[in-house]
Amino acid sequence: MWGPLTSKKKNADYIRTAYGKGLAENKVLYTHLLKNILISVTTVLGLMGADILGGSIIIEKVFALPGIGRLLIDAINFRDFPLVQGIALYLAGVVVLLNLLVDFSYSILDPRIRGDK
Repeated sequence: MWGPLTSKKKNADYIRTAYGKGLAENKVLYTHLLKNILISVTTVLGLMGADILGGSIIIEKVFALPGIGRLLIDAINFRDFPLVQGIALYLAGVVVLLNLLVDFSYSILDPRIRGDK
């Protein structure tokens, strides 16, 4: 995951300028490059969180594990629509909270995103 991100950003003007100023390679990588890469990585990890929730439904059914995914499948099979709606609302809330945490982490990772004046 890091390779393509670093290869794209290593040719950016601010990285070449940092090398031109004589900064050490570790200093350039950790202070300039990593700060900008973490925004993309955080986005991908946030999206993967929603995928993990969807995948857990299948995994719980295939391996007969108890959990919210199996409860959802059983509720669909027994046509328990209020329970299906409740689980869907819960999972949607978890995804919304996960996206909110990702958005808050953007402002921690990069102060330019905060919008302070």
